[in-house]
Amino acid sequence: MIEAGNQELRDDVQWLVDRGIIGYVSTSTWPIPVSALESALEVRKKKGLTRADVHAILAVRRYLDDQKSFNFGVTTQINTDSVPQLGFANQSRAVVTGGVYLRGGNETFAGKLQLNGLLDPLTSKQSKANVEGSYVSARFLGQALYVGQLAHYWGPGVDGSLNWGNAGTAIPGIGLQRAKQSAPQSKWLSWIGPWGYDIFLGQLQHDTAVPDARVMNMRLFFRPFVGLELGASRFIEWGGSGKNNGFNAIWNALKGNSNNLANDPSNELSGVDFRYTINARGNPLTIYGQLAGEDEAGGMPSHFLAQMGMQFKHAIGSTRLHWYAEAADTTARRVFGLGQGMIGTAYRHSTYSNGLYHDGMPIGYPIGGSGRLVSAGVTVIPDDFRYFSRYKFRILQAEVNEASQKINQVFPDSARWYGAELSYSWRLRPVNLKAGLVVLRRTAGKFDNTFSVLLGMDIPLSGF
Repeated sequence: MIEAGNQELRDDVQWLVDRGIIGYVSTSTWPIPVSALESALEVRKKKGLTRADVHAILAVRRYLDDQKSFNFGVTTQINTDSVPQLGFANQSRAVVTGGVYLRGGNETFAGKLQLNGLLDPLTSKQSKANVEGSYVSARFLGQALYVGQLAHYWGPGVDGSLNWGNAGTAIPGIGLQRAKQSAPQSKWLSWIGPWGYDIFLGQLQHDTAVPDARVMNMRLFFRPFVGLELGASRFIEWGGSGKNNGFNAIWNALKGNSNNLANDPSNELSGVDFRYTINARGNPLTIYGQLAGEDEAGGMPSHFLAQMGMQFKHAIGSTRLHWYAEAADTTARRVFGLGQGMIGTAYRHSTYSNGLYHDGMPIGYPIGGSGRLVSAGVTVIPDDFRYFSRYKFRILQAEVNEASQKINQVFPDSARWYGAELSYSWRLRPVNLKAGLVVLRRTAGKFDNTFSVLLGMDIPLSGF
């Protein structure tokens, strides 16, 4: 299983899928079974490839070879000012995170054991040790079953998902997906195109309002025609200590009875998303969006949060450039000013009063509820076949936590700020390295100005 957080891999796969170089594999649903990415590479084009295409194919191929081989190693991440994660790329949720791992498998079974230690964690709810990144998976009857603590990310956004992102501690549990995201064989269903799903059952950690609260999450995605991917997701928090943990409780939630207090209500977030790519003179131009309903009315999502964005990819010579611009509004019913908005509603619940936060960090969009984030940036990927280096720059502007809800421990007070990030990643095979700088500056409210140095290393000791 390939968990969320590897921005370099996501960029490479999107370049290849959006240009029609390889078969379909969703980059909006993580984790991804290795078999799904392998299947997409098997039907890749062999002719008419540019040097940039070959570079992306080789980068993905090397990553998969590493995943399929037996490995043990160490990881280190440094985040000197404990800046929160504000994007898909994984970073330390402590001043220093260190880990050791053991990974291996074959065509049917695979697994990874990772032990992590955190020095000065970002929030008070985090443990100073965890097993994030660990899993056991098996492939059978065309499905992929996995058990472990893997980062999920459900949505097309570059810097976050309204429904389920990877800004917080991963939720441990068990999941089931299609092993290959192929189209149905039936002539009656072939219109669906390549499709997949993810069903997940898990349990939150360190929840003080309702200890041992559970989650049941579901996602379905498909591509009815080339260029268009549609998705629907549902995140349900239910049960826990002192609550109804029986089948009828989850059945009521599935039926949409989450607002009926007599049925022991659940905390839900449901929505839809799309990603549409067209060919602009040989260059992929993508628009995408996501709506997530914070509440339910008549069995359907309501009180929406919204996200929209655009990507453009092209090459100068054999150097790839990936541009993007994105905006997210996490205030319920505001939708970028189309409605009046309901401050203090998003990602909170009367019964599950810790809200949709895990270890005090957002389960959904990385700034949490009742805010806005606008971001834009570019990734430059030269045809560097030796170090596979790449550069990334982005700017951000945000209004966070307008309700000053303390359940959001990464942004506990109402504030406005702007920021910038510059990062560089490269590979000295077999070692993966990354370095970056993040600057956040307050313009209003209560917020500490931040300047953080980010460093990361993944050292497979078995590769030496």
